[in-house]
Amino acid sequence: MNILYFFIFLFIFVSFYLGIHYYVCLRIISGLTLTPLAGTYLRLFFLFAALSFVLGKLLSRYFSVGPLVYFSSVWMGVIAIAFSLFLLKDIAGLFFIRHNKFLTIITLILVFFISVFSLYNAAGEVKIKEIRIPTKKLPSVKSEFSIVQLSDLHLNSLTSIQWLQSIIDKTNKLNPDLIVITGDLIDQGIHNFENLYQPLKRLKSKYGVIAITGNHEFYAGVNHFLEIAKQSNILVLRNEKISLADTVEIIGIDDETSRRFSEKGPNLKQAMKDCDLNKPVILLSHQPKYFREAVKSGIDLQLSGHTHAGQIPPMDLIVWLVFKYPWGLYQFKNSYIYTTCGTGTWGPPMRLFSRSEIVKITLVSDDKT
Repeated sequence: MNILYFFIFLFIFVSFYLGIHYYVCLRIISGLTLTPLAGTYLRLFFLFAALSFVLGKLLSRYFSVGPLVYFSSVWMGVIAIAFSLFLLKDIAGLFFIRHNKFLTIITLILVFFISVFSLYNAAGEVKIKEIRIPTKKLPSVKSEFSIVQLSDLHLNSLTSIQWLQSIIDKTNKLNPDLIVITGDLIDQGIHNFENLYQPLKRLKSKYGVIAITGNHEFYAGVNHFLEIAKQSNILVLRNEKISLADTVEIIGIDDETSRRFSEKGPNLKQAMKDCDLNKPVILLSHQPKYFREAVKSGIDLQLSGHTHAGQIPPMDLIVWLVFKYPWGLYQFKNSYIYTTCGTGTWGPPMRLFSRSEIVKITLVSDDKT
């Protein structure tokens, strides 16, 4: 990974992360007019909570510190929600100058209930979403072709094998022609890769399981990902294509993060070499980018993830501002892109306005729609 890029990213992240802690802590102290002693205790708690993320990452390499890692992940979500709400509180305070303490108390109550609901919502049943997409390219002998999309599972040391098995059971019950994993299958912090082989090997579809890299595959170690895929009978497409059943063309490109790890990055042109454009052409791209370029190249459907629909404020707003296709189904000309909000979560195990999902996309002949 480019060392300069890493340190620039680290500096920006640490500055912002500590900055929002300072901002929220200061707003609570001033808003509740805490005594100097109480303010000192609160500052120490905020300092510990802020550093718990770094401590968890460092200690987890040598010890089992699941509770600390879980606390730091939840706290990351709580502080993000608090930052968003205190910004709104400060705006409201411009019009209600004499009610600062009351607004602070209301804000803290909202932070608590929104955080609890977000934890509850993310821990709920994964939603099954079904989409039907018309196409004129399916052969007459094959009027439908179904794909189940999994994405952003972020399997790590905190992942419950029971949860993973439930995802696999739900996926298999959909009886798809093909299963695709559009990146971020794994995350940093996996120690026992072997524990994933048997569960993932249970994924079943008529034409197998195909995966691509996401950004976290490179953070966790792409070789680890490739070994997990190999042992789990998952085909990984890296700027490659495969024809299935003389029916569809599946294109898989690397995530652009690979460039930071001295790899070539996504190459749609290379991946589409010898592609039969008379068949439905499906692009697997972890990030919902390149869609307009893909349509010009003949792609009929792009399947992406990465955004998580933001999960919680303010990330959900940021996602909608940064990405043109942040979450859901979009159409451009006669082509479609579906960006899933993800099957798992990253960072905080929290979701406010979205639910984790397994997506079944069925290509259907025009006369069947």
